[in-house]
Amino acid sequence: MFWKYLLFETKLLMHNRKNWLLGIALILFFPLYYLHYSQTDLEDLLKKKNLDSQQFHTIFNAFPTELRHTPEGEGIYNNLTQQIMMIDMQRFYLWQKKHYDKFIENGLKLNELRLELHELGNKGIHPNHIIPKDEIQRESALLRYYQENDLPLIPNPLAASNYLPVTLRLLSGLLFCLLVLVAGSSMLVKDQVHRSVVSGFPVSFMQKVCSKVAIHFVQIMLFLFTGISAGVYYVAKKSEIGNFTAPVLIYQDGDFFAVSTTRYIIYMLIAFALITLLLLLAFALINVVTKNLYASAFILLVILLLPDLMRVAEVQVNWLYPLKFIDIGYVLNGDAALEFGNKKLDFKNSYIWLISMNVIVASALYFGNKLVHMRKVEGLLKTS
Repeated sequence: MFWKYLLFETKLLMHNRKNWLLGIALILFFPLYYLHYSQTDLEDLLKKKNLDSQQFHTIFNAFPTELRHTPEGEGIYNNLTQQIMMIDMQRFYLWQKKHYDKFIENGLKLNELRLELHELGNKGIHPNHIIPKDEIQRESALLRYYQENDLPLIPNPLAASNYLPVTLRLLSGLLFCLLVLVAGSSMLVKDQVHRSVVSGFPVSFMQKVCSKVAIHFVQIMLFLFTGISAGVYYVAKKSEIGNFTAPVLIYQDGDFFAVSTTRYIIYMLIAFALITLLLLLAFALINVVTKNLYASAFILLVILLLPDLMRVAEVQVNWLYPLKFIDIGYVLNGDAALEFGNKKLDFKNSYIWLISMNVIVASALYFGNKLVHMRKVEGLLKTS
């Protein structure tokens, strides 16, 4: 009977126009966003190195004379001199359009010098000219990846392989959460409105919830897969497919490491699947309590936004930080950890917490239903 009920729910979902419209919007999001992305001013490596070199004229001119003649100041000044030499060598290799392996070697040495300067306290250097440690770590991780995997240094930024990670990061967070909540909003509404129809199926409450969550989950993930495929196909036609072994940075244990674009997309899809499942289960749980579609959606949105609301109110509630894993792109690129000052907002913890929260919500739904059932049985026994 469970399979008949599952088939019944699937047919209902197939006739749900709202979800099909959401699916079309999600699918079109990937190719349409490229129209904006292709018009943005994407960073040119040679231009960046030219700007870095020009910046040193200001740094040397502003360096305090009294500090220059001290042993400490002399060490800092020598460090800066070596940095400008490394940058000029990098510019030379870029201008020649060859010897990119030497460009990478100089880049790694340059970042070592930058980190040494941080240890020296960056004395005599204006804060505007100090490169943050996280930015140095990011660049070093990318350079090491290119070096270890012998990849082309200057990939086409408009290729599908470079565009897709950007789009997935943009989609993650509140935008994707809203899409899942709207798509799953009608899961239990029909049961509450048409009780006489669904009561004809002798299936338990948990079987009903599992079937509804499962088919909505499959539908949303199919829309997501189709959208990614449409985006890759469209961008490949407009530009090129690109190299899916190109590096993408991921934040872990206070540092950054690079993975291939393919692996990054797989990580993001797994996270999207866990987030979708979590939101559908949480929505079902809250809906059982409130019996109100709008109240359930509002409560869940407030819960998801609690870390940001507490931060705006300047209230530190560290135990709320797992909710930030909902915005997986924000976590994987390290921005969440840097903004909230919490190194636990990283790649490894994101999966641990997303799986744990799924188990917690599913358990609450199961045992909550058991408790309600037991109270009903007790009430019937007392009346009899």
